[in-house]
Parts: sequence; structure tokens; C-alpha cells
Amino acid sequence: MVQCALNGDYSREDHPDVPVTLEQLVDDAVACRAAGAVSVHLHPRRPADGVESLAAETHDAVVAAVRAAVPDLEISCSTQEDIDLGGAGDRIAAVRAWTSPPDVVSLNLVEQGAIELGSALLNCGIGIEAGVFTLDGADALLAAPWASAVHRVLVETIFEHDDDLAVELARAIDARVAILGRPRLWHGDARATWAVVDAGLVAGVDVRVGLEDTLIGRDGGRAPANAAQVADTTARPS
Repeated sequence: MVQCALNGDYSREDHPDVPVTLEQLVDDAVACRAAGAVSVHLHPRRPADGVESLAAETHDAVVAAVRAAVPDLEISCSTQEDIDLGGAGDRIAAVRAWTSPPDVVSLNLVEQGAIELGSALLNCGIGIEAGVFTLDGADALLAAPWASAVHRVLVETIFEHDDDLAVELARAIDARVAILGRPRLWHGDARATWAVVDAGLVAGVDVRVGLEDTLIGRDGGRAPANAAQVADTTARPS
């Protein structure tokens, strides 16, 4: 399975193809599905200023629009702790206010309140993509009361420019969390993204590409648009 992370916290000043507005996110999701993506991960933005937000009015509009345009595409969003809460008291209150929730959300185990937020997400019927960056994070996931109920584990590497270290870390984390029996999705960061993705394809796990993860292409130049990254990845042998 290939997931595409459409935007993260980037803007069109960083890359001309980063989708920011609701319309851009919908168009990009449609293109990624046509290119072979099964899932998209996106960060909804406030219409007025393009700032990432967990506010219900922002989140619900984007998720509903993408779902209407591509009903067979899994939608993933972020709960990163530095995203605007839109007036909610905390992240739990923010996600409970959503009336058009995504299918799954990413939840970083290293962030404060991750265990409580994970329980709240499951109670709301929202799947968890458990983000693990380190072996300590893997152990934190294994100790979580809902560990066996996660939708998938995001095996996330932090070595941006060292392919070998990034792949080594991905393999080590994967080995630690495999005991859960849940799907694992590998993704890298910056230049090392491509080494991690290629190693993941060989390992037979799910992988993630997209402009959130890298603005750098395989050739070291500017990365292609999201749909082109998906098409390139789905065409590669596993």
C-alpha cells in the first residue's frame, strides 16, 4: 500500500505543488488516487491564513470535501501537538468536536498526552496511526493499553541525509513492533526518504511518499508533485 503525505506544514513558497487550500487538497487527493495511492495524509489549513488547524470548522470541511471527491480513498490527518487547536482546550477536545472525522490520524508516541489521546480517538471511532521515531518510542507503543488496536504503525526515520542510518533505524523499529501483528508503514525524511521507501518495498511493508516527507527528488533536484511520486513508487518492483 502506498500512502501520500500531501502537505505537512509546507507552503507553496517551499514548493510550487504543495496543496494548501481545500480545493488544492481535493484536486491532489484525486490525482494521487488515480496514480495508485490507497491513502492520503493531509494537514487541513485555515482558509483565512493557511495555518494548520485542528478546529472542527477547518477539519470537517476539508475531510468532507476529499471524501466526497474520492470516496474509496483512506483519509489520514495529523494530531501533532504544535497544530492550532482552534479554541479547543486540548487535542482531545478538538478531535471530539469533529463531525466529519478522517478514517485515521497519526499520533506521535513521543508527545505528551499520547496515551490519553489515543484512547479518545478509539472511543470516537477514529483509527490510530502510531508514529514511532525511536526504539524508546517503540517500547512506549508496546506498553500502551491500546497498542494491539492501532490501525497501523508508522515507522518514521529521523536521519534526513544518511540513507544507511535511516534504513537501519526503520528495520530496527519494525523488528521491535512487529510483535503487535499490525500493518507497518515506513517513511523517511528529506533526501533519505527514497532509500527508506525502496527498502520498505523490498521488505513488503506499506510505504509513504509525498511533499510532507521530502521536497527532494530521487535525482537530488526538486521533488515532483505528489501524484508523480505515487506513480513512481507504485511502478517500482517490490
